[in-house]
Amino acid sequence: MSKLRTLIEETVRAKNAGHFGIFTAADLALMLDERPSPTFIKFLAKAATNSSLERVARGLYINNVAPPNSIGVLEKIASLLHKRHFIYVSLETELSRIGAISQVPIRRLTMMTTGRSGEHKTKYGIIEFTHTKRSLASLNDGVYYDIESRVFRATKEQAMIDLRRVGRNIHMIAEEPNDVT
Repeated sequence: MSKLRTLIEETVRAKNAGHFGIFTAADLALMLDERPSPTFIKFLAKAATNSSLERVARGLYINNVAPPNSIGVLEKIASLLHKRHFIYVSLETELSRIGAISQVPIRRLTMMTTGRSGEHKTKYGIIEFTHTKRSLASLNDGVYYDIESRVFRATKEQAMIDLRRVGRNIHMIAEEPNDVT
């Protein structure tokens, strides 16, 4: 059996066993009992060229025969792209999700990170990372772990602080109605 065919079958087997379906080059090398060497990376590039695998971001691949679930795919890609840094969903994405702004970012995920700022375009949408210099200790009360989506999220207050801090448009924040008693 060819190396490529074995890899395709292993990714399908992993997906069927509960893997999310987005594989790093290291994951794929491990499936073939290899190291992610420059030669192996070239092999992956060739596999992506002939459509056996699809490169969705730098160093991340999917098998189109067993694609990832669409729910939470941007969050999963983001966590793999910035796996060495603390990240959390914030800014417009989180404020829209909780109803604090009326705009709904379509196919766009805004995240704060202790790593580099930047945008990553994927077939699933755009992931925007915005750097924060805040320490993890100072974020302790401003973020929480969302078990369902397996990602940290900003509280409403923290997302608004982040929005102001990075100089984004704060006029889109919906005014809360005054209590009339």
